[in-house]
Amino acid sequence: MKVGRKRTDESPATAIRTRLVAWRQEPETQRPSLRALAEELSTNHQLLSFYLKGLNMWQRVEYHRKAQEIRSKGLGMTWADEQQAIAYDRAALQLMLDDALEPTFQRLEADAKAGKLTRNELRFVNLAARRGMPRAQKIKQALAGRGLVLQ
Repeated sequence: MKVGRKRTDESPATAIRTRLVAWRQEPETQRPSLRALAEELSTNHQLLSFYLKGLNMWQRVEYHRKAQEIRSKGLGMTWADEQQAIAYDRAALQLMLDDALEPTFQRLEADAKAGKLTRNELRFVNLAARRGMPRAQKIKQALAGRGLVLQ
């Protein structure tokens, strides 16, 4: 038997990533810790942390692959198929935007805790929260408790 990497079809990576996606969608107060999840999946915390860091990229690639798979039907594609492909493309774009805005939200969160947000930053948080960005909604809720959010 050869030593080295497992073949892709033998690797548990896809199952682990799929479970991490479901885990991340649960409310923070109700989901188990990452260590408990690692125990449930018979793996370790370090491996789950590694997969969690690259989860958005993996999910984005999967969405693009599924959209291409649907579009490869060519002339046999139905209207519903096209709508599904568009939905996958939008989901991939949303993940890309989330990754791009993550450093900004980290800075805004730290500034909000310190009470150093500018008027324009408050407007940005409000706009992003209205657009459904969970990170912005969390910042807005924290600010609302202190009476600092513009309408």
